[in-house]
Amino acid sequence: MVKDNQERWYQDIERLFASDTPLPGCGQITTDFQSAEKVNGGHGRIEKRSIQTSALLNDYVDWPGSGLVYRLERTFIWMRRGKAIKTSRGVEYGITSLTREKASALRVLHVRRKHWRIETGLHYRRDVTFHEDATRMTKGTAGRTLAMVHNLTLGLIKQAGYHNAAQARRYFAGHLDQAFALLLAGVPRS
Repeated sequence: MVKDNQERWYQDIERLFASDTPLPGCGQITTDFQSAEKVNGGHGRIEKRSIQTSALLNDYVDWPGSGLVYRLERTFIWMRRGKAIKTSRGVEYGITSLTREKASALRVLHVRRKHWRIETGLHYRRDVTFHEDATRMTKGTAGRTLAMVHNLTLGLIKQAGYHNAAQARRYFAGHLDQAFALLLAGVPRS
């Protein structure tokens, strides 16, 4: 994702995807835009994601490995009792190393969506289950060490067959003997 703190990149991509109104006597500018759209529903909301991709900036930018730039627009409609109660819209600009030959606009949309699986799958669980974002352990490598311990713990919980990390944490907090047995299960005995 390209954010507005990367001002030049952000403006270049934004300008590329801006609607084009030709001057009188001039025709439309030829583009290579590809578009895709996906609508999902669930959790009391409808989400519409529309993406446009282009390789036109590749010859003009100094970004190693650039394949495509994109404009992703998300519209969320929150529903209650069959009625829309709130609508929000957001636009994101980005770059990917995927080329037009390797990825259609629909593929880029799918890949961009998978990014959130990392966020919700690991970072979210570490923050919610272990309250990692609220920690005050910031001296030296303490934060990194704590993150490694949390990753190890999540791996052990998954290995034990739990899908809910918070539930497993509560269980093992009350059954320390089983927690230590799980921790030592991979250690060969002498």
